[in-house]
Amino acid sequence: MKALYFLIPLFFVNACKTQTGTVISSENTKMEQVENKVTGCPEEGTCSVMVHKNKRLVIKEDGTGATYPEMAAGENMVVVYTYSKEGPEGTVDGDYSETIHFEIPTATTTLRKVDASLTDVNLLYGKHCFCKGEAGYYPVTNGKLLVEKSSQGITFDLKFKVEKTSQVVTHISEMVKM
Repeated sequence: MKALYFLIPLFFVNACKTQTGTVISSENTKMEQVENKVTGCPEEGTCSVMVHKNKRLVIKEDGTGATYPEMAAGENMVVVYTYSKEGPEGTVDGDYSETIHFEIPTATTTLRKVDASLTDVNLLYGKHCFCKGEAGYYPVTNGKLLVEKSSQGITFDLKFKVEKTSQVVTHISEMVKM
């Protein structure tokens, strides 16, 4: 009987296995790993850029009043820049990441937005960490965004400051081949 009491918790632990495998998405997405450089990714982390075609960026609000981005079908392109830094080994909540989301009209060849006009492209900064009171998404209204599309791809240069929280990434200058 004692063996049965020992085996029941083991059964429950094994029953809670997460699914593994590859997730397949049908959306047309371009992703590029970004090399560390002076105006790009900070040295202590890794960065990536994803361009989602035929999408639009919808900024939603949850029940607590916090905002978050969601992509929906549309005619624009959504750019997602991600900076990630792994936490010290042995820590569960030590990872840190920042994301920057913005939307570009597909037909645009040159786009320039400064300060308050950054809301036109739904520029949103996300801080993801175990840092009480700071994690979440913030609209960016202080900065400068320049986007140029050419036959080689999309080049964007973004300098920004989030007033409500600290940040690691303040300047992004990248080109994504299309």
